[in-house]
Amino acid sequence: MKSNSGNKRLPTICFVLAAKDLGLYADMAAVAALAVRRLHPQARIILVTDEPTAHAIDHGNHALANIVTEIMVQPTGTDVPSVSSRHLRTVLRQLVKGDYLYLDTDAIAVRPLDRGWPRGADLAMARDRNQRGITPLALPSVEKLRAKLAWEFRMDRYLNAGVMFVRDTPAAHAFYAEWHRRWKQALSLGIWQDQFSLNNASTTGIATIAILPDRDNWVTHSTAMLRGRARIFHFFASVYGDEIPVNILLGHLMSRFQRDGALDEATIAYATHDNFPWMNQVRLKHLLASGLYLRAAGLIASRIICHIRRKFSRCGYTPDF
Repeated sequence: MKSNSGNKRLPTICFVLAAKDLGLYADMAAVAALAVRRLHPQARIILVTDEPTAHAIDHGNHALANIVTEIMVQPTGTDVPSVSSRHLRTVLRQLVKGDYLYLDTDAIAVRPLDRGWPRGADLAMARDRNQRGITPLALPSVEKLRAKLAWEFRMDRYLNAGVMFVRDTPAAHAFYAEWHRRWKQALSLGIWQDQFSLNNASTTGIATIAILPDRDNWVTHSTAMLRGRARIFHFFASVYGDEIPVNILLGHLMSRFQRDGALDEATIAYATHDNFPWMNQVRLKHLLASGLYLRAAGLIASRIICHIRRKFSRCGYTPDF
């Protein structure tokens, strides 16, 4: 078993996985854990999972078993992976001792995780999609929960549960207990996602919550202008379905892992240096979000030139640029 004694400031790193058929999400968890190992070889990494997934990892000799420090198995009372994973996320504080950093399996850490976490708060999270206020995608379910359960939400912020720094305090334990209770209320209405209940619980004042900077949960498809150099790239893999495109860093890393069983550390290093988690087919918003303004200007200029060429070619004349 790997030791974390060499870096006492590094919190335990936690992942949650419920995927009884393994496949995409198990490989994604392996890549995310390897990315942490790249930065902190002696990190204590805990994978929290349900019984069917643990059985599949053991039976299939999946690489996860050798990457993480410990696999913690917890019954959830369901074999539906989406519900089981949310059950596990909302009881995580009661399962793990000490401070921890929870990462979604589609969150790739690219800079050190042993410093820079808020000291005075019980929990810390970033704004969802790095935007202020409740995002349009969340609003319909928020309104449903307001109507059905009289839940309150803060209009000036909506927090993302994909990256959470959690201290081992009584208030943090109380917050998780309330989060889990409210998640089960939402589940009774057919809403299995846990982020609505997280944001509702955050209005209770049970625990102090700090807002992480964009760099600690740098959402790669966000349309917001992101500030700072990313420490954690968050890819929101669910928007891609059953196959992560290889033109983004996560998809590339997944492809290499599935082929070689290893992490492409060189490509992560390039992406970190350029603050740019895309491989090709670059869009203007990607360049702007990464602060690559000269490249963005070049892309705009090339588009203008192409537009002028097309316009003049329709008139039978091609300008000499």
